[in-house]
Amino acid sequence: MRKGRTACALTLCLLCFFFLWLTVPVSAVEVTVEGDHPAEVKEKQVISCVLTISGIPSAADYLYFDTDLEKYDDNPIYNFTKLNLQSNESHFELPVKDNKEKIVVQLYGQVPGVTEVQQYEKLTLVKYDPKRTGYAYYRIKPTDEKGNAIQGSDTSTFTIEVTDIDSFEKKATQIEDPFLSMYLQDMFDRGLVTEANKLADYLIEKKTDSLATEEESQQFKEKLNGFSDPVLGMKLQAFFDLGLHNESNELADYLLQEKADASSMKWKYALGFLVTALLGFVIGVRLKNSEEEE
Repeated sequence: MRKGRTACALTLCLLCFFFLWLTVPVSAVEVTVEGDHPAEVKEKQVISCVLTISGIPSAADYLYFDTDLEKYDDNPIYNFTKLNLQSNESHFELPVKDNKEKIVVQLYGQVPGVTEVQQYEKLTLVKYDPKRTGYAYYRIKPTDEKGNAIQGSDTSTFTIEVTDIDSFEKKATQIEDPFLSMYLQDMFDRGLVTEANKLADYLIEKKTDSLATEEESQQFKEKLNGFSDPVLGMKLQAFFDLGLHNESNELADYLLQEKADASSMKWKYALGFLVTALLGFVIGVRLKNSEEEE
């Protein structure tokens, strides 16, 4: 009986030990950054900052460093000044088995370029790398002597901003015709960046010029009220909406004047007929009176 209780107690103790061991928080690598490391950067932008690394797990044998920054000028990418270590490689493993204190490293490099320009005689093609997010200033993870990762890594990322892409996307949103918008985007994606921008600028300028003021629109509508033919009025309105303001107004004025002239001629004919009829009546009356007197 006592043996059974003893075995049960040992089992409970072991379970408690493993439970506590599993729930003990694993120390995480802490990285303090001094210097500029914005979330959005320009391509080829130079980055310089100092990383102070602490909280290195006791089980770590190495710290694995990785960055997407590229070497720039004669400066090393990693410079461990206190350890008298430097590296020009984007990947670097630092032994920390005998050194769990704070580690300070100078990080220096250039943001990768995502624009590629190709020249074919007089034709210039500009291609952009579709990947512009998910780049890292640093990826730091502790590993054991076999290179196995230990919990507690840290990463700082950035996005590459391309001004030409953002500018063209804003232009594309101003083009209301979906076919033209897709066509221009396809030109841009194929590398015809200059041509796509010029055509977009032309369409936007044409659209801006075609916008009439509220007063001009109201004045033109008042002119259309003078037309009895609704089909003709609709056609003139369509021309006006397309941006042909001067042409639409001139044509409307001409047609209204022609209508007025035609109406004036009708009145002249009617008045002439009335005058002729009146003269005929007067002459007839006088002739009749003359005959009666004789």
